[in-house]
Amino acid sequence: MEWEGTPLLLRVIERLAPIASAVWVAARPEQALPAGEYRRIDDAQPGAGPLAGLSRGLAAIARDGGAATPVAVAACDYPYADPSLFPALMAAAPSAAAVVPLLDGRAHPLLAIWRSDLAAACEGALGRGARRVREVLDEVEAVEVDARALIGDAAERILQNVNDPEAARRALGPRD
Repeated sequence: MEWEGTPLLLRVIERLAPIASAVWVAARPEQALPAGEYRRIDDAQPGAGPLAGLSRGLAAIARDGGAATPVAVAACDYPYADPSLFPALMAAAPSAAAVVPLLDGRAHPLLAIWRSDLAAACEGALGRGARRVREVLDEVEAVEVDARALIGDAAERILQNVNDPEAARRALGPRD
């Protein structure tokens, strides 16, 4: 999807590059992606949703950077993702397996901190037929923190995702 003249994936990568030592992108094996500064990893179970991509991405990072590495996870449908969110999440719960921002009671596990060793929990959930990321978060006792308490009023914009055309139209509209 294009976002203000740039593929949305590349926009998110560009916005978060200041905090990344490496960027990995998980995708379906046949999915075409725009060229960019990232390493691609294909989903192990195409069609299994974000959990499959998260599983493969965390496993690749664990192999590359070691087990229990904190990973800033960002889905490509967060056009206003901001690097300031991730250090705030880490500071809120430095020893947690996963730290997930909450906004108005809604968790955003795909713009969160996950430890790379959670790949095994993701794989196990997929093996049980799970497709929801939430099932893994419940299993590993993730810490959920109020995003507004961490980063103030910017939380609403930062956590705005655009996973359908109507959400994209609203996100591109005038700011209040």
